Amino acid sequence: MKIVLGTRGSLLAVQQSEDLVAYLRARGHEVAWKRFTTHGDQWLAGPLGKETGTGFFTKELEDALLAQDVDLLIHSFKDVSLDRPAGITTACVPQREDSADWLVLRPDAPANPVIGTSSERRLKFLRQALPHASFTWIRGNVPTRLQRVRDGELRGEPLHGTVLAAAGLRRLGLDLSGLDVRPLRPDELLPAPAQGALLAECREGDTALQEALAGFHHPLTAHCVALERAVLRGIGGGCQQPLGALASPEGDGFRLRAAYAGPDGIAWAQAAGTDDAALVAEVLRGLGL
Repeated sequence: MKIVLGTRGSLLAVQQSEDLVAYLRARGHEVAWKRFTTHGDQWLAGPLGKETGTGFFTKELEDALLAQDVDLLIHSFKDVSLDRPAGITTACVPQREDSADWLVLRPDAPANPVIGTSSERRLKFLRQALPHASFTWIRGNVPTRLQRVRDGELRGEPLHGTVLAAAGLRRLGLDLSGLDVRPLRPDELLPAPAQGALLAECREGDTALQEALAGFHHPLTAHCVALERAVLRGIGGGCQQPLGALASPEGDGFRLRAAYAGPDGIAWAQAAGTDDAALVAEVLRGLGL
């Protein structure tokens, strides 16, 4: 089967698709690439927030899928809108990478470092976890942000560090020598819903492609991500909401943790059990929602 794969054009977007492409090719399928620049890739004027809307990093790709310019898409799952366009469905959810965030600092960073982040979630949680730090917005791909930290300067002002998803750093295999890297604990910074996970999409009715990817689908990842995104839906938010959510298997069920930075401060909640709907409802109650 000939398959045209659509991704964003960044090195990370391509790199995180490699395992799926290798899986398809090993089974005799022919895969061609088509890369896209999304509105989110072009937005460098300021930090990302709720006002950026839905589909900020996916709309151009999903339009191409519906127009039959491509057959398959791969996204960072955390960038995908809760309500996807009609005519598009899940092809598979691959196994998740590390869901954590990493704090990356220059070795000469002072006790009150300036940290760059474009995420409202990271900003609000880290203001509490790192009270001596100050923050500035930073945009660009992962290598660009790391270079800004190495340079020690951003827009003519000092920059001592940034916060990046562990999954992206691991997938890229970048050289972090000369930098201090600290994984942030969930009680410091709970990851965004679906962080570290990928989503492959195809057109509804493309059962041949879904069957071709059945062996690449990871049900546990899909289940955890569904719980996390159910919390996101419960607060009525898009992917830029200041919400952390993380589900993990526990016994015969799951533990679901969430934290939301609202106008009255940060609320934390967790629940464990085997009933997904009850888990989500209990967590939302704990968040005061």
